[in-house]
Amino acid sequence: MKPGPSFVDWLTGKKNDNVTEEEIVSMVNESHEQGNIEASEATMIANIFELDDKEAKDIMTHRKNVIAINADMTLDETAMMILTDGHSRFPVYDEDMDNVIGILYLRDAFLFKEKKGMGSNKLKDIEGLLREAVYIPETRKIQDIFKEMQQKKIHLEVVIDEYGQVSGVVTMEDILEEIVGNIFDEYDEVTVNIVKLSENTYEIDGETPLYEINLKLGIDFGDEDFETLNGYLIAQLDRIPKEDEKPIIDIDRYHYNVLEVKDKMISKVKLTIDEVSEDDEEE
Repeated sequence: MKPGPSFVDWLTGKKNDNVTEEEIVSMVNESHEQGNIEASEATMIANIFELDDKEAKDIMTHRKNVIAINADMTLDETAMMILTDGHSRFPVYDEDMDNVIGILYLRDAFLFKEKKGMGSNKLKDIEGLLREAVYIPETRKIQDIFKEMQQKKIHLEVVIDEYGQVSGVVTMEDILEEIVGNIFDEYDEVTVNIVKLSENTYEIDGETPLYEINLKLGIDFGDEDFETLNGYLIAQLDRIPKEDEKPIIDIDRYHYNVLEVKDKMISKVKLTIDEVSEDDEEE
C-alpha cells in the first residue's frame, strides 16, 4: 500500500504526490469497516481533507456572535464581564466593532489588575495590556491560517470583508473544532436544528445551513448565494420581517411559515412540504 500524507504533512502544507485524496479517504473508510480504526479517527481524517477547500469565512464566528469589549470600559468592569463569559481572548474595539484596536487575554487582564493596580483605568489607556490584532481576509485558506497561528503563537485572528469591515473572528479552537467537530463531547449541549413535527412538517432553526437542510430533507436550493435558511428566506421576501410578523413564503412544494424573528433575523421556521402527486412523478 502506498504511503498517505500524514496529519503533520497537512498542517505544514507538504504534498505527497504518491497518493490521491480519494484513495486515502477510501482506505480510511475500508479500515473503519474492517474495525482497524475507530469511527472518531475516520471522522477526523475526513474532516482534515475537507478543510483544504475551506476559507476563513466558512468557519469564522460571525461578528454578530463575537464577544467584544469596548475600549472605554475600565479594567475592573472588564474583569467582572470576562469572569462570567468563559472565553480567554477578546477583541477590543474603539467606538465600533470595525475598529478593533487589539486583543485582550484573560490572564493579561488579571495580571495588570492585581500587580499594576490599574483597575480604574480604561482599557485603551493601559499601555502594554492589549496584544496586536492580526487581520485576515475572508478568503484566507484555513491551512494558511493554522500555520500563521503556529508561527506567531496566536490563537485569534480578525476577519475583514471586501469592504474593510470586520465580519468575524477565527480562533485556533474553530479550526480544531472543524477537525473533531463531528465527535461529540459528553459536556456539549446537543443542538437540534431540524425537528420533525409530523409526516411532512418540520420546525427549523433559522441559522441552519442550507446544505444541512438539503442533506436531511432533500431540498435543492440551486445556486443560491446564501449559507443559512435565514438568508435564503430574507432574500425571497426582499426584506427583514418585523418581530410581530409571521409571513409565509411559498416556493414550489415548500411552504415556509416564519414563527419567530429576533435581532433582525428569522430564528424559527415551520416548513410544510406538499406530497408529490402521481402526475408530478410521471413528469
